Amino acid sequence: MPVNMKNIIADTFMKMVRKKGIDKITVKVLIDECGISRQTFYYHFRDIMDVVEWLVKKFVDQMVERSLEIGTPENAVKVLITSTVENRNLVRKMMNSHKREEIERLFAQGVRTYLQKLIQTRREKSPVNCSDMEIVLDFMAYGLCGVLFKCCESGHFDVEKITEQICYILPGRIETL
Repeated sequence: MPVNMKNIIADTFMKMVRKKGIDKITVKVLIDECGISRQTFYYHFRDIMDVVEWLVKKFVDQMVERSLEIGTPENAVKVLITSTVENRNLVRKMMNSHKREEIERLFAQGVRTYLQKLIQTRREKSPVNCSDMEIVLDFMAYGLCGVLFKCCESGHFDVEKITEQICYILPGRIETL
């Protein structure tokens, strides 16, 4: 079976972030840990933030797949929140980085893509025009990320309650977009 070097690099990166945070990880440290050449790393990724971006995209794809199997928009939101809870220490370490601004942007883009894919798969034609949809998606993504980041930082995370509150604030919005 062929080796998926991109996954190996990304998995090693995640293990390293869990241990020491993102600021201590350089391309040199990562390639040494993976036992690969610099050329191999740069064949797959541009830099460390490209690894983070790829991981976020992979996470979003997995969340969309899981959410579509679940059924309701409320349960889809719950899947996203639950996944964040399961990875809160990792999120916390990434948010305590000097690269926080970039990481927040990547997370928000990931959540926005997640919401957009959910909406696209649930509706054939949206009654909301394209420019309004862009604002709605940005608002929902940045708001949801803000809540999730706050919960990860505080350590207080009641999945049921947060899911209920978010779905109360946005009743039926995902279904009607």
